[in-house]
Amino acid sequence: MRKLIEKYGSVNCIIVIICSIALVINSVIVEKSSLYEISDDLTIAYILNFLAGCQGILGKWGSMSFEKTILHGQIWRCFTHIYLHAGLIHMVMNMLALLTAGKYVEKKYGSIWYVLFFHAAAIIDAVITALIFPGESVGASAGIFAVIGILVILIFKKQISIKKTEILYLTAFFVLSLMLGAESLVIHLLALAIGLVVGSLMKKAS
Repeated sequence: MRKLIEKYGSVNCIIVIICSIALVINSVIVEKSSLYEISDDLTIAYILNFLAGCQGILGKWGSMSFEKTILHGQIWRCFTHIYLHAGLIHMVMNMLALLTAGKYVEKKYGSIWYVLFFHAAAIIDAVITALIFPGESVGASAGIFAVIGILVILIFKKQISIKKTEILYLTAFFVLSLMLGAESLVIHLLALAIGLVVGSLMKKAS
């Protein structure tokens, strides 16, 4: 575990662990009525929900939406939605991108600054996009895209260099994320812009 922390950063490792635990809980504690919305076969419904769904108890109480968060004042959703994902596939893609990009940014600026920035960017992005798209959303991708934005600045300023395989994965992650619809496009581009701006300001301040 120590080697993983040294390689990827303590904050990133903790985020991965929390997201993994949340996914397991959310995939196990699910109301049957919610599962039947996926499939009449409960076994198939459990599998599909685990792979690409968020119908569990945590998704019910932690997802982000305009109605629940803004209108009903359930402010905790601004934070909890970050650690929830729409199934294993969604989480794995996000966590790989987080570990790939985040390890450089956390090592560059330190764990305390990094954890504050990651969550602040994700929350600000979520609130803004909730005002535009009222539907429910989950995932850490907003924070991750903000981190990628900072990483782009660091690469552009030649403060760090990363492997070609890492560039390929982050590029694929970027493209796929933008292809998921208008809401995804706004969420991710806004977060990326936050990262680019903050990354530029950090350079000027250094």
